[in-house]
Parts: sequence; structure tokens; C-alpha cells
Amino acid sequence: MPKQKTTIYLDSDVLSATKAAALTSHRTESAVVEAAIRAYLGGQRGRVVQDELRDLMDRVASRSALDEEAALKLAVQEVDAVRQKGKSAEHEDMQPARCPSASSQKFLV
Repeated sequence: MPKQKTTIYLDSDVLSATKAAALTSHRTESAVVEAAIRAYLGGQRGRVVQDELRDLMDRVASRSALDEEAALKLAVQEVDAVRQKGKSAEHEDMQPARCPSASSQKFLV
């Protein structure tokens, strides 16, 4: 993605810290500022996702007849079943391919 130039105003202590971070990390000031903004925005998004997940879990819990212990037990059983299914598929992939015996094959050279 192409970079775009922008102007921002920072307190002198923030600018000094940005310059120091750039020097010690061998990056540009722009890269330090961009990383900080990305981290901040990622954190914000993470909190939004957590809130949405919490709301979803509350809605599911309100519709379920299971208590927390029974729901956890069911969840563990489902995870185990999925893992077992994955292991079975892996095991099938590792089986040698069935092919005619070497004595019945003709080789062209």
C-alpha cells in the first residue's frame, strides 16, 4: 500500500520519545508512529471483538438449558471429537498408497 504524507502535532515529550525509539530500534520516526497507531487501533478492535463475543455468549447462554458445567463438558467433548477426526484423517494420509507389486510392473527406460 502506498504511503501518504500527513502532518501531525505532538507534544514535545512524545516527539522526543518517538525520536529515541526510532534511533534505538533502527527505524524511521514514521515507522515508529505507524506501529504505535496500528497497535492502538488493533487494541481498540480487539476490545470491540471481545465485547461482541461476550454479547454473543450471553445470548447463547440465555437460550440454553445447560448450566455452565454441562456446557463446558459438552464443549470439551466436541473439541475432542474434532481433534480425533483430524487425527484419523492424518492417519489416512500417512498410509502408503496401494499399488501393484514391483514384479508386475513394466518399466520403460
